[in-house]
Amino acid sequence: MFALAFGLALLPALGAAQFPVDPPTTAAPDTIRDCTYWQVAVENDTCASISEYWGITLEQFEAYNPSQADGCDLVVGNSYCIEQNYGIPPATPTTTSSSTTVATPTPTPTFSTPLEACLATTNGAYEGACPRCLSLCEKEQPAAWSNCFDSVFMMINGWDSQCWQHGGSDCGNRAVDTYCPAK
Repeated sequence: MFALAFGLALLPALGAAQFPVDPPTTAAPDTIRDCTYWQVAVENDTCASISEYWGITLEQFEAYNPSQADGCDLVVGNSYCIEQNYGIPPATPTTTSSSTTVATPTPTPTFSTPLEACLATTNGAYEGACPRCLSLCEKEQPAAWSNCFDSVFMMINGWDSQCWQHGGSDCGNRAVDTYCPAK
């Protein structure tokens, strides 16, 4: 009976998942559904300042967050999308000589170990954290290692960013300690 009640209690939560990566706080309902990275607005943030900080165009920011397209009106504490589909560009259609359009998928690198996938994923930013973070992704299938480490390092980077924005110190190391504690 307990299992049935517990399972029924979880049903609304299971249906509520809207995004591949949940926003850390409230997000506008018209935010793109394949948002994979978020910025929580702080005082004095603008659409332009967030776009510039994350290296996206204002047009991209407005496309990800349509409620901001008719004039930037950020709500402090709300989450705003800053990345679509883990930053992977959509497949581009190509035309062959017979005028057939074919979508060409972006090739995914193959890694022989989780450590190799982690090191490739960090692009040097948190390279030293890889040995500590291995346990978070090593049980995944090899094809999923990169996505798993992308998620881990996006969370670490988000924590680091929020810490830094609020005047914290040693934010990168503290972020790694939060998500990948030393054993």
